[in-house]
Amino acid sequence: MADADRGDEAALVGGAPDPRVAGLIAFHRQRKRDSRERLLEAAMSNFCDRGYLPVSVEDIASAAGVSRMTFYRHFKGKADLAADLFRVTAEAAMPLYVRIAAMEFEKRLVVVEWIAAIFDADRANRHLLRVFIQATADEGDFTARAQEFIDDLIGTLGMSIPAFAVRPDREDERRRWLEAWLLLYEILDQSNHSALASGVASDPLVIEILADRFLDFVSTRSER
Repeated sequence: MADADRGDEAALVGGAPDPRVAGLIAFHRQRKRDSRERLLEAAMSNFCDRGYLPVSVEDIASAAGVSRMTFYRHFKGKADLAADLFRVTAEAAMPLYVRIAAMEFEKRLVVVEWIAAIFDADRANRHLLRVFIQATADEGDFTARAQEFIDDLIGTLGMSIPAFAVRPDREDERRRWLEAWLLLYEILDQSNHSALASGVASDPLVIEILADRFLDFVSTRSER
């Protein structure tokens, strides 16, 4: 039985919860959540200021005001923390990416403005983008997190935009799903490049080209 389960049982006295023990359990759970959040905040601050590679586990723990042991209660290592930081960042950004589903997604101006907003958001977070790029180079499994994010994005868009309502495990939909995946990947990838002033992504025409590709995709029948 897990310690938390034993603690919950200890909180029961005669079949009723003991408020003193229950309060102590709640306190420890809150402290655990708080220390995890402090570690994420400390990591984001240190990573953005110094880059991913120079920052150590000790640096993060010290900045968060916790011990090295506490760090490892939450994360396997620096790469695991960076992956969780990516998850938190991606979840916060998801509303921006799926906003198009609630808009007139077949109108060019609407799509152009949506993609432009994605580019603007990445430019505002360019320091964090550099961190994720360095973490990807340092940790091979990190890329899988980004791939899972696009999978989730397709699923969410598919609830409102018929062209994205495809599944990779269906033979007759596999090609269409790959097309959706590559389309979204290109939009996000070029947005990242634009934020970092890399390649041709900073050219305003790139947004218009991506918008046209999005419109071609959503206006094409799923059956081919």
